[in-house]
Amino acid sequence: MKLNYLHNKNYRSIFILLVSLLFILLFSSIVALANGNKVTVSTSTLNVRYGPGLSHEILTQVHEDDQLRVLEEENEWYKVKLESNQIGWVASWLVKNEEVSLDNKIYGRISTPNVNVRQFSTTDSEIIGELKQGEEVPILYRDGNWVQILFDHRVAWVHANLITVIDASEKKAGTNSTQPSRKVNVGYTPTNIRKAPSTNSEIITTLSSTQEVVVISEDNDWYEIKLNDGSSGFVASWLTKEVSADTTNAKEVLEDTSTTHYATTLAEATIVIDPGHGGYDPGAVASSGFLEKDITLNTAQLLSDQLEKSGANVIMTRNTDEFISLNDRVYYAHRANADAFISLHYDAVQVANTVSGTTTYYYSESEKNLAEVINNQLTASVPLSNNGVRHGNYQVLRQNTRPSVLLELGYLNNDHDINVVNTHAYQSSVASAVYSALDLYFSQQ
Repeated sequence: MKLNYLHNKNYRSIFILLVSLLFILLFSSIVALANGNKVTVSTSTLNVRYGPGLSHEILTQVHEDDQLRVLEEENEWYKVKLESNQIGWVASWLVKNEEVSLDNKIYGRISTPNVNVRQFSTTDSEIIGELKQGEEVPILYRDGNWVQILFDHRVAWVHANLITVIDASEKKAGTNSTQPSRKVNVGYTPTNIRKAPSTNSEIITTLSSTQEVVVISEDNDWYEIKLNDGSSGFVASWLTKEVSADTTNAKEVLEDTSTTHYATTLAEATIVIDPGHGGYDPGAVASSGFLEKDITLNTAQLLSDQLEKSGANVIMTRNTDEFISLNDRVYYAHRANADAFISLHYDAVQVANTVSGTTTYYYSESEKNLAEVINNQLTASVPLSNNGVRHGNYQVLRQNTRPSVLLELGYLNNDHDINVVNTHAYQSSVASAVYSALDLYFSQQ
């Protein structure tokens, strides 16, 4: 009897030991997985939103070099846990993965044809892309039969049997000996070349004519390029066009691309609405005290509501009282491949009460039709005088390759306009006019 007791006791001890070891291994894997999913903020200030998209409200903000823990990924957005234990979403292209520093980058080479790249480490997960045999990608870490990679600036997965780890020295030698120089065209609109990969960095020069340049390196959505005079600098990648063997006239190709419309109904269209100013930039200030930044946002929200009800995909450059740089406003249009970009403003002039009414601005001749359609609807529906359609050399138009217009919707140092524009009725009439104009515009494409 005593022997049986001792025998059972030994089994219990072994069982407890095995469970403890299993728990330790599981805990270690969880810790490794959590560490592997840390990202670092790469911009000075980053909005953390309630959902995966620019249309969601801002939860809070984090700052450059803050570390965030990734919980999941959706449509190029990361769901993250902050140090405060708050959970929200950040844009994946504005953070960098801790496992992909220049010092410890590991590469893998695809070993079979046409490999599916998946969102998560399961064969049931959504396919987000494809890699071909021989292509090389950064490896983040391995989890069982799956390997996490960096794919198109996103965290993604491929099956471990389909990728082979390559030695760092082999990667370096292979890059130096066989990789051809990558070239892009830049300067088809006045383009700032900066000292560092940030819209806040010092401007080295501005290119006003198209140049074919060599890409030295990439940093998120920025290219370090070698200019024709031998100097180097950084340019936003969305302001460039890849040079291919069949490129004949770069400027012509770029202009053709920027004016091509795929949407033939409003429900198919992606519309970027840009409420002017915001944050520490109030815009014009009315003598009665209200601010341009507030009424542009109110008008934009009314327009957004109408467009969304029609089924359009609407992106707001800002949803709250926050400062957004002009470069970032253009960036949203380029990244979304927008079918139209509408920038909303209320104006002021040097001498009060000398100008009244609305004005519609465009930059490229290809956008004049969009401007005229919108202006016609403003003339018919808005209870202010109309100053017509004019060419406008504004940055959000000049650097924008998507169809874009800027609307000045009244003057905040005109006594008559002040009494009209800061009302729900007026702003609703503007929203309805622009909505009707876009509906007509896309039906004509």
